[in-house]
Amino acid sequence: MSERQTHAPGCDADRPYPADDVSADPRFGRPLADPPLDPCVKLDVESLLEGLEHYRPRRRGWIWRTLVPEQRHYEFTYHETAEPLARSVPLPAAHYFEDIDPQPDCVITTEIASGRPEDDIRRMRMAAWHGADHIMVIRTAGQSHMDGLLEGTPEGVGGIAITRKQLRLSRRALDLIEDEVGRPINFHSYVSGVAGPEMAVLFAEEGVNGAHQDPQYNVLYRNINMYRSFVDAAVAKHVMAAAGILQIDGAHNANATAVKAWKVMPELLVQHAINCAYSEAVGMPADHIALSTVPPDAAPAPCMRMDLPYAIALRDLFGRYKMRAQQNTRYMESDGRDATVSHVMNLLISRLTSADIQSTITPDEGRNVPWHYNNVAAVDTAKQSLVGMDGLREMVKVDREAPELKGRVREIKERAVLFLEAMLEDGGYFAGVEKAYFVDSGEYPETNDDGIGRDSGGGVAAGSIVPRADDYLAPVCHHFGENHLELLAGFGAAVPGEEAVVADAAALDSDRASRGARPCDVIGSCTLCDDAKVPFIDELDPTDNAATRLTQTAELRERGLIKPEVEWAGDGVVVVTMFLPAAEAVAEAAALELGAAMNLADCEVIHKRVMHPAEGTLLELKGRLEVTIDPATLVIPEPPDVLSDEEIREFVHERELRCVAATVGNDEHSVGMREIIDIKHGGLEKWGFAVTYLGTSVPIEKVLDAAIEHAASVVLISTIITHAEVHREMMRKLADLAEEKGVRRKLLLISGGTQVTDEIARESGMDAGFGRRTKGLDVASFVVKTMRARGM
Repeated sequence: MSERQTHAPGCDADRPYPADDVSADPRFGRPLADPPLDPCVKLDVESLLEGLEHYRPRRRGWIWRTLVPEQRHYEFTYHETAEPLARSVPLPAAHYFEDIDPQPDCVITTEIASGRPEDDIRRMRMAAWHGADHIMVIRTAGQSHMDGLLEGTPEGVGGIAITRKQLRLSRRALDLIEDEVGRPINFHSYVSGVAGPEMAVLFAEEGVNGAHQDPQYNVLYRNINMYRSFVDAAVAKHVMAAAGILQIDGAHNANATAVKAWKVMPELLVQHAINCAYSEAVGMPADHIALSTVPPDAAPAPCMRMDLPYAIALRDLFGRYKMRAQQNTRYMESDGRDATVSHVMNLLISRLTSADIQSTITPDEGRNVPWHYNNVAAVDTAKQSLVGMDGLREMVKVDREAPELKGRVREIKERAVLFLEAMLEDGGYFAGVEKAYFVDSGEYPETNDDGIGRDSGGGVAAGSIVPRADDYLAPVCHHFGENHLELLAGFGAAVPGEEAVVADAAALDSDRASRGARPCDVIGSCTLCDDAKVPFIDELDPTDNAATRLTQTAELRERGLIKPEVEWAGDGVVVVTMFLPAAEAVAEAAALELGAAMNLADCEVIHKRVMHPAEGTLLELKGRLEVTIDPATLVIPEPPDVLSDEEIREFVHERELRCVAATVGNDEHSVGMREIIDIKHGGLEKWGFAVTYLGTSVPIEKVLDAAIEHAASVVLISTIITHAEVHREMMRKLADLAEEKGVRRKLLLISGGTQVTDEIARESGMDAGFGRRTKGLDVASFVVKTMRARGM
């Protein structure tokens, strides 16, 4: 990394690194050439773009989490967790438990779709710190119809244009990020479209660890010719298997596109079966095949009762394969709360059954391209839910003999078998697609004749398959299909069956290696065997590329300026949540006017929820704020110097501290005082203070007499009323009376109120004063530190 890096303002740059050198961990493969990241320094994207032609990935293949049985964190034992991270951001409540951050047993996915690789990698870093170790970069939909590979780093629409440069930049950044957090991170993209085989080779060359590959996706949802799709899939899957790339199928798309998603459960099982069988037939091992399973519906449907039988039926039939538990997108709207609740229920399905990979969907996907902080929110939701349900299956058992569950599981399987049998009788998969078997709104065998139909002779790239000649020869490794390697001088006879579909690509390659021969030897190696032969082409577009876009935000980086963002660096987008006491249509129009009054540009209401038809509407307004802040001009207050709970509790218990509290004079306010003293609000009682609360409008004399009677060390008074300087008078009177009674040196006199400051309090004879936003921890810390200093 270059010397352009600067520490982020407010970051503790002197925080020591862990003693262990995570970059030397054997799981990470060969050492990284770039220096390690500093947690307090932003990613230097420009440096990562430099020298990409020389970067090579450190490893190939997928890596699972390392499980730790009976793992201890704080005072808790976990039954379903993996090795902890070296660096992470714990869940919000973790500070109550010594900031532990237990990691669930399954891999956690985040799906990134900013459309710009230079912004993607910053988002990847944030997600990894929160526990994501499967980074899935969404590919632009238009790329499915391109018949070759793209070069450079153009901006994607609805995703990113996957190119060699984009992959190298991402994988290079992830090498550094996984060293920073101390866990391998799997990088994922999509092998689909007309250029599927080329994508697979590209992914194998560039260290991509996981990929979607399912020819049915091409056929049903991209209208790519079905014969071409399956031929391409055979080639792509063979290469993926050789590179150890984990495959995820695309059956979940039926759920996302169906008119009634819960009706396609039987069809989903058939789609899974087709892709699994085809994948194994062309050489992919079962443990590198993952089924993308989605709970098909959402509340207000009785979704748990509907989804659980399907999840069980799926795992019954496909137990040999990995399960990638996706979250529901079909019924997502603009409400992030609604989506999050649905996804937590999906996570319960995962815990009650099984999940090797837990995919996450951002709660804002129903309204816009996901924003980076919502990637983090989704990862946190998965981590929090899975850890919270740790060991649940040991206590809560699914009753497989319950009549409704048992009957429904069997019914789903029977319907799937009927679907498959009927399709075979009608001529097989291709004939079934022509007859619109798939994504019908009826639950098979009931049909509504509204499924997706495709012409086997039509679609993108129809008629483009060219039969190989009798003497076809391709001197490259991991090549699928008829390939007359026996024609190579010195290579020897072909392995029996090698010219046809093979059962296991890895076994075939091992057999060849045992004979000391590689198909590519005759040409001096291929790109899959010698990465020095991998070509690299830089930007082809002079304007639409990462380097050009970075110049537009250069001043922000160079001067460390701060500008709001949600998707891209410097996009200026902010969201304002507001409740307006008006009907929905009126409230939306009013919100746009309010946004303009706030000097927000390009205002748009991205969410609205009726609270009552007449009483009002809750809205979220998005707009662009063209303002930058120079942190050098900011006056940043020192953080409060507070003590730990344990330190305060120990001090209080040793001395059995007592406190008398009251609102004094003619003041009836009590809420603020109760928040400082009550255990419910995190007040002094939390640490063991014995508090005597005298109430409101208490005379000063009574306060002091009570302090003497109860042998208190601390006196708290609250005074809100300030006219005629009443608050000063009350404080001075308390201090004077304590002197008069000879107890001033035995007591800490503390006052509080909305208009009280520490300066005013001390001028009035108090030991301290606390105003707005004071917490019980502030007062407790002051008491302990002051009593220590005075030897009290």
